[in-house]
Amino acid sequence: MKLDYKKIQQYNQMFVRWKEELFPKQEYAHRNECCFAFAHMLAKKAKEEGMIPTKIWCMKSKDKDWVETRFPADNEQGYETRKWEGYHVAMAIDLPIYQATTKTERLIFDPVVFNEVVREKDWITALNTSEEYVAYSGCKFGKEGLTDESFYGGSGYWLDKNPKIDLDKHAQIHLKQIDTGTPKQKLLNSPLSILARREIRQSLSPNSLRQAKGPEY
Repeated sequence: MKLDYKKIQQYNQMFVRWKEELFPKQEYAHRNECCFAFAHMLAKKAKEEGMIPTKIWCMKSKDKDWVETRFPADNEQGYETRKWEGYHVAMAIDLPIYQATTKTERLIFDPVVFNEVVREKDWITALNTSEEYVAYSGCKFGKEGLTDESFYGGSGYWLDKNPKIDLDKHAQIHLKQIDTGTPKQKLLNSPLSILARREIRQSLSPNSLRQAKGPEY
């Protein structure tokens, strides 16, 4: 099946808009331990716009007791390691991404790790984990989220009993504590978006491609 690059472009534009509206200081681009807050705010936004969000949880990386990934960095190694103790969580939505079919893929909206939307398999690979260490939950908001007393993802907020204050306020408090005066981290590129852009180039005629590139000097 061929990717529908127009749909993928729309999802990326939606992701950019959500980040601009919810996180105007680009808090996600700075070192933080607030993945639960980003996932909560994004899931609420998605639900408000008529979508059905879920949460995807990575409990650990392979051969580790924590979650670990590598970000690109300007050093001799070319990367820096990032760790999360306990878990890493992001918001997910099942969306169609192929031409001439309604077949969906689970797309992950993870502003802490990726610049753009990614397929579930790419998210799992980036966190150096496997399906056996991945779990899912729903998302509860408002009074429903506040009154949920269950452990381990009952509300989809974090892996513990919910805090005793409104979840939106709790998330915003943690986001405000992120030091946005520190250097921004380089996030990972989306393999899905790279493939989609490749299909865009292949679909263009030689003349259209020259026009897209601009005049030569």
